[in-house]
Amino acid sequence: MIKAARRRLDLADDTGATLVLALILITVVALVVGVLLSFGDSSVRTTVALRGQAAAVYGSDGAAAAAITALRRSPFNNNTSSPTHPKCFGAGLTADTLLLNDFYPGTTGGAASSAAVECTADPNTGAAGGLVKINDGNKPGNAILTMGANPGEDGVNIKALSSSFPFRVHGSVVSNSNIRVTNGSLESNVGVYARTGCSGAIVSTPPPACSSGPTADPGYQSEPAFGSPANAVPTYRPVPAVAATNCPGGVMTFQPGYYDDGQALSSLMSNSGGSCKDSVWWFTPGIYYFDFHNSANPLLGGSDVWTVSSGQLVAGTPTNAAGTVLAKPASPSTIPGACQNPIKDENATGVQFIFGGDSQLRLTNDADAEICATYHSDRPPIAVYGAKTGAEALVPTATVKPSTVVNPPAPALFDSATVTASNLAEEADSAGAVWTKTATGNQTASFTLGGYAPAPVIPAGSVLNSATLRVVYKNSAGASGDVRTVVLTPTAGGAAITSTLPSTASTVAQTALINLYSGGVGPLATAVHTYGFTGASMAYSTRLAHTGVETVDALQLDLGYTPPAFRAQDGAIPGGNCLTSTYTGGGGGQCAVLSMSTGYSGRFYIQGTTYTPKAVIDLTLNNITSQVLRFGVVARSLWVKETGSITYNGPVIEVPDNSPGFGPGGTVVYLNVYLCQAASSCTAATGKLSLRARVLIYDPTATPNPPARQITIQSWAVQR
Repeated sequence: MIKAARRRLDLADDTGATLVLALILITVVALVVGVLLSFGDSSVRTTVALRGQAAAVYGSDGAAAAAITALRRSPFNNNTSSPTHPKCFGAGLTADTLLLNDFYPGTTGGAASSAAVECTADPNTGAAGGLVKINDGNKPGNAILTMGANPGEDGVNIKALSSSFPFRVHGSVVSNSNIRVTNGSLESNVGVYARTGCSGAIVSTPPPACSSGPTADPGYQSEPAFGSPANAVPTYRPVPAVAATNCPGGVMTFQPGYYDDGQALSSLMSNSGGSCKDSVWWFTPGIYYFDFHNSANPLLGGSDVWTVSSGQLVAGTPTNAAGTVLAKPASPSTIPGACQNPIKDENATGVQFIFGGDSQLRLTNDADAEICATYHSDRPPIAVYGAKTGAEALVPTATVKPSTVVNPPAPALFDSATVTASNLAEEADSAGAVWTKTATGNQTASFTLGGYAPAPVIPAGSVLNSATLRVVYKNSAGASGDVRTVVLTPTAGGAAITSTLPSTASTVAQTALINLYSGGVGPLATAVHTYGFTGASMAYSTRLAHTGVETVDALQLDLGYTPPAFRAQDGAIPGGNCLTSTYTGGGGGQCAVLSMSTGYSGRFYIQGTTYTPKAVIDLTLNNITSQVLRFGVVARSLWVKETGSITYNGPVIEVPDNSPGFGPGGTVVYLNVYLCQAASSCTAATGKLSLRARVLIYDPTATPNPPARQITIQSWAVQR
């Protein structure tokens, strides 16, 4: 009994509890230590990984810095036509890649890393900027801005070649009406905004906004607005004749001025242009005002359309493919690149083509055209400008009178004392030139007056609307058969015009009104149009067969004319203005200020801003190789159709990016850094692209000069 009780007491003993507690403690400690060891291992692995990433970043940065140092010290070749361009790190044919073997030391005793830096010129320097100073003050705010809001008229109408080659734009696309893409897609690197809707494929960042608010006209002024005197119409220029002497070496030269004969320009630049066919039509730098009056001026005839169907139109300072300024263009010229470009050279001196009234420029067949504007630091380089305001003003009939006596009469004929400008200036003033004829038989007396200068003088290019010679005369004998003539010779130029006065048997003063207008196609109309009218001489001659007193009381000229003036593109035109018609693609009385024929296969480029807010632009582009409209376009409506076998995939219309602009010697390059970690060598093929930088290189002189070279880093992007 005693043993059983003792066994029951042993079961309640706690002698083994300590062991259990020890085991529990050991287990907990083991778990904690295990977790801590796990965290430590992860931390070590993370540290190692981060150290590797940091090494990659630092190695890439160091490689790019080494490449920039090499650029600063190397004789970089800026000549884009050179076979060694763009060899950034020397003159060798393979010197466009900098090899940096064992460049960055290894981490934690590992092998060193290597790098290769590949240097390539920016293929889109216009979009990249950097060659000239470009800022918000001298570039448009949008690549495309259309101002029209006509019902039934598209603001922007784009027909891209295919889905493989979208119609790309560098800059904003803004329409105060709609945007329609009929084929392919429209792509902008920034925003696309329409006021009354979008249709078709449109890609932009941010996405297209198709119900945006209106955008105001930037209100650019033409070059004449900055002249002295301001807004003066340029000097009239006749179109050169088709003659081999006018196109030596296949180049015909045009001078700045006012041109009013689109038909003559078309005939000259046609496939049947005679000895000058297929010439380079060189428009030297300056202001050109095209206001064609073919439909209104009977001297001209034809339509108000200038058609270029052969040759190459080059407008501005001529250059070769390397950008070197030439004395005159090569024939044939390389287009684009035939004239000094304001997006590449701050010294660019070009043209401004101003179109007034319903004047139009149209290209057909395979004719080429490149129009280059003048660079300005404070306003856009406008190459094509559409007149927004202005109208012609008819000058009513003005009477011009003599002011001098050029040739006094011979002795014993007209009394010299009576042949004065004042006696012959006014009619019916009881004073005039007198010849008292006492001899019998035929006898002729004459005198010549000068002056007849209108105030102001009539400028060349004016359209004569009326011209009347007014002569007051009489003879005391009252005999018929007298012969009286007046010869008018314009001072500025033109043929002499002989008029015979009516014979009279009356002794009363007669007033002869001789019409010199001749339907607007006579010699005086031709002289006024070609040379202007600054005055004239008037020779009066009388042949008498009887005795009597001959009196000439007045010799006057009445003129009515219309001088050249800037005419708004939406102004009223005799016979109608097709530019104001709602545009749905052409035809039916519609027209565009710039257009191409359906089968146009030439090359067309505008190096500068295009500004025609009152008129439509309709372009057919075939086989383009670079940006077509540089520095943006502002129009009432813009239509673009791409045809042919275009392989160019860059922006067709653009505004350049802002840039500091070091001048004409700058070149933009990309530096692509390829990194090979823990490797003794590296190439672009074996490395990983780890960094991309964009760098502007500028040599102040034409010859590369490393000590004076300036380097600007435009972007620096680490690649993940």
